This record gives sequence, C-alpha cells and structure tokens, in this order.
Amino acid sequence: MPRNLKYTFPALLVMLVINASGCDAINAIKEYFQEPEKKSVMPPAAPASIPEQAKPQPAAPQMTANVLARVGSWTITVEEFNERLAALKEVVPDFDVNDPEAKSMILDELVNQQMLVLGAEQSGLARQKDIIAAVDEFRRTLIVREVARELTENITVTEEEARAFFDENKESLVGPEEWHVREIVASTKAQATSVLAEVLGGADFAETARVKSTGKSAANGGDLGFITQEPFPQMGEALLPLAAGEVSDVFEGPEGFYIVKLEEKKPGVPLVYEEIKDDIIQSQTLQKQQQVILDHLNELKQKTAVEVNAQLLQ
Repeated sequence: MPRNLKYTFPALLVMLVINASGCDAINAIKEYFQEPEKKSVMPPAAPASIPEQAKPQPAAPQMTANVLARVGSWTITVEEFNERLAALKEVVPDFDVNDPEAKSMILDELVNQQMLVLGAEQSGLARQKDIIAAVDEFRRTLIVREVARELTENITVTEEEARAFFDENKESLVGPEEWHVREIVASTKAQATSVLAEVLGGADFAETARVKSTGKSAANGGDLGFITQEPFPQMGEALLPLAAGEVSDVFEGPEGFYIVKLEEKKPGVPLVYEEIKDDIIQSQTLQKQQQVILDHLNELKQKTAVEVNAQLLQ
C-alpha cells in the first residue's frame, strides 16, 4: 500500500485495490484521515422541534483556482487528485493516469463517495459504535505501521557484519540431514501388523515391500531414496527415533498403514557463505529492526503509566 496515509481510492476500484493491497477498510475511513481543514463538518445535533432544513450548515469554502471539486465543505485540489492517481498507479500498474475518461470516472466516484459520507454524518450513521471502533482500530494500525517504518527505515546489515555472524555460527549453519528411507504400505492395520511381524522375524524389507506393499514405491522395494523432509508428519514422527537399519512400528498415513525402515542417515553439509549471504543479511536486518522497536517500547514504558488487571483475564 502506498505510504502516504491520507489517500484512498474510488469506490469503483475498491475490490481491485483490496485484492492487490489487502487494505480492506481504507475506504470506510477516508474522511477521518483527511487534513483537518478538509474534513466534512458534522452539524451539531438539533432539537427534535427544529426542522431538518433549519439545521446550521457549515460554510462552503471558496473554489480557488486549484480546487478540482467540492462537496459541501470538502474539497480536493488538483495536486491531491494527482497524488491519489499516483497512489492508485502503484497498486494497479496497468491503470493509465493520463486517460481523461479514466480520470473523470475516478473523480466522479470520489465525489459520489464524499456525498455518501456527508449523508451518513448528517443522518448520524457515521456515529454508530461499530464504525467509530473500526475507525479507531484502523487509525492505531496505521500509526503503529508508520512508527515502525520510521524507526527501522535506516536499519541495515553490512556484508562485514553478515560475514562475522557466519564465522561465529558456521558450525550450526549446515544443511538438513538426509535420510535414506524405505516404506511398506498396507490397506488395514491388521495387514500392516502381520507384515511387520514378518520383517522383524527376518524377512528382507525391500523384497517384502515389492510383494506386499500397496504403495507407489512397491516396485522399487519401497525405496524413497534420500529425503530431507518427511512426506507427511506421521512419517517424520516415526523416523525421528530410529537409528540406521531400524524399522518403525505401524502408523497410519494418507494411503493406509505404514512401516518404514531407516537405511542410512547422512549429516547436513556445511553451508557456503556466498550461498546464504543474502539470507543472513535479511534475517539479521529483521532482528535489528525488532530490537530497535523493543528498545523504543521500553523507553516509552519508562515514561508512561501502564496498569493491567490480569485477574480479569481469568
């Protein structure tokens, strides 16, 4: 989403913008984030005896040379409109900001949107509890996002820092272990238990898999080759305690009931700095950014009274 917080998009393009940016509440709070002098003025509530047309109305600002449109006390200048178009272009790259027809359509939508907002304010709809709460929540979200951006925008990790991190941690910076695994799959638990008894009694695992397994690997003697990640979680749980040459108990999986044998286990290969340099820089930058935000929070806590009644959480 473009960083300038005061711009929103026309109602006609809301769904497209939502799909591209994820800011699904931005149109609902458009009026709130306008500059103070641009906000629509809500007339004071009048006694029931005063007719609707008698309610005091805010004075309309003058249409200066750079004002593109006015709805009541709300105005949009040429500069503001062009900034909205530029923001929309960031989200929808194919949008032609120079197309007069497209610009006219967007301006019409902004005017229509503002008329609906003014109508809602005058009718009291805008003062509904859920709308006020949503505006407040979104406002906090935007402020927190902007604070985090300002705190972290200049945080960097140099190649020298990345190299130092690699040298200090290279013993633990290794690739995943490789497991050479065979499997036998049976349709029922009883069948799998019978096959396991044969294997534990001395039957060759690979040959038994060829004859009795219903899995796709049966023709290869149940051989899954060397894997670095289990095909499904239950297999990982069964393999984890095994030493090379050992066979698991029966466990259930996607295609039936399984037995696995760990033929061989290879330790992870040490990673090369050049291959993971970018990952190190990215992760260390994130860690630095998180620490800066935590430090800022700790500073604020020293200046702000915070009370929490934890008993109410029970």
